Amino acid sequence: MKKCRAVGAATLAVAFWLLVMGCGESRQPYAGNYRSVESFAGKGQVELELKENGEATWKLAQEGLIIKLKWQVEDNQLWLYTKEGGIIHATPSDKGRKLMVDMTGQWHPSCPKENCLSFERVSGGGP
Repeated sequence: MKKCRAVGAATLAVAFWLLVMGCGESRQPYAGNYRSVESFAGKGQVELELKENGEATWKLAQEGLIIKLKWQVEDNQLWLYTKEGGIIHATPSDKGRKLMVDMTGQWHPSCPKENCLSFERVSGGGP
């Protein structure tokens, strides 16, 4: 009887894991390397790497700044999370080849121009 319960518990655990991992939208169309079109705060271009495993890197090479992020896709929006709890929202367009990144820390349906940073994919990713 104990063996049957253990097998049942293991089956439930695997089913739950598959359910949780299946939540959210696919990252594949957006994974790749992006570069900001314009300079960020007058300190050079930002390089953004989005990996399919949900990890990301934000690099401002001129400043020697590298920030590790986690990211996910929800409702056709990219949500990037800093280790400290900050959130950066990005709106993809052109089948994921372009991103409009809202630097306010709040999501706006139309990114405020003075707080928005445009990115273009330079390698990797979907179509």
